[in-house]
Amino acid sequence: MSILRTSMNLSCGLNRLGAGACRLNTVMTVPVRSIKIGPKGTYVSKLIPTMVKLEAGKKYSWCKCGLSKKQPFCDGAHKPTEFKPVRFEVEKSKSYLMCRCKQTSNQPFCDFTHVKVMVQAFTGQLKDKPLS
Repeated sequence: MSILRTSMNLSCGLNRLGAGACRLNTVMTVPVRSIKIGPKGTYVSKLIPTMVKLEAGKKYSWCKCGLSKKQPFCDGAHKPTEFKPVRFEVEKSKSYLMCRCKQTSNQPFCDFTHVKVMVQAFTGQLKDKPLS
């Protein structure tokens, strides 16, 4: 089960000039029994990409389904789905921006599609799938 955390409280006080100032903060914890499904049918693991240091010549498996607990890499959680991991190697050892929204057109690397997915998530355009 995932947890959606938001918070809400109102704190007011006087600033040094005597004028009142209020700030609204939110505090609320709600269990979430669903996961977001992206436009390509994959689970949205996270809306923010991850910077990962990769080694040249080493074989990697990028999680395509979005269910892996070892994001952005595959841990075999895709088995009950139709998705398979993306196997890849890099030519140069360095840090790479890895996709976590699973909607990139440049798998496994981020192409900033997550910005569009964020807008869809915040406007309610992504479908929910109940969690077991």
